[in-house]
Amino acid sequence: MKRKLFIFGAKNLAEMTHYLFTTDSAYEVAGFTVDGQFLKESTFQGLPVVAYEELRASADRESVDIFVAIGIAKLNKLRARKMAAVQADGFRLASFVSSHARVPKDLRARPNTMIMEQVWIGPNTDIGAGVVIWSGTRIALKVRIGNHVWITSAAVGESTTIGDNTFVGLNATISPFIHVGADNLIGAAALIMRDTRDNEIYKAERTRPSKVPASRIENLGLIS
Repeated sequence: MKRKLFIFGAKNLAEMTHYLFTTDSAYEVAGFTVDGQFLKESTFQGLPVVAYEELRASADRESVDIFVAIGIAKLNKLRARKMAAVQADGFRLASFVSSHARVPKDLRARPNTMIMEQVWIGPNTDIGAGVVIWSGTRIALKVRIGNHVWITSAAVGESTTIGDNTFVGLNATISPFIHVGADNLIGAAALIMRDTRDNEIYKAERTRPSKVPASRIENLGLIS
């Protein structure tokens, strides 16, 4: 018999979580749950949404697991706090590793980890709990990723360390042998080539529009 899964949350990450667990896991997704004060709709993705207080009082811990699908709010700390509360209530936190990800055979998926499809992870890599690694991410060998980190389609060089609660944005690059501090926010397309301290923000320069109009390029015949 399949173990049942309730997804904590009812927003975009919860929708993605539902899709991944439904199409590529041994779980039966039974529904969604949110704190009672935030319960607005009775269904989401065609499944029931129940107050967490009700689930906590009635669910069989031997057959029901939970995945906390909360995004990067407060640099992932909101997800971390809810994970701790759910575990304190006696639930097991589920993890997801896509069958279409290329990961070492001995990779340990800690509680509430999500590794999506088309992720490449090198050998001797250690990944903490509550980590989300988005599709297209490339992580080299001997990388250490802390707890509650979110990596969005980025490239991470070998022998790098990423501290707890850090967010790594779309197409960011972290060079090899770098130590990224805790609570960092690394923006889309940022290039990290030196160690960072805790609680820092890095952002790439915004691409500015050219003074040359696109119509001029078309007239030059460069676009056909």
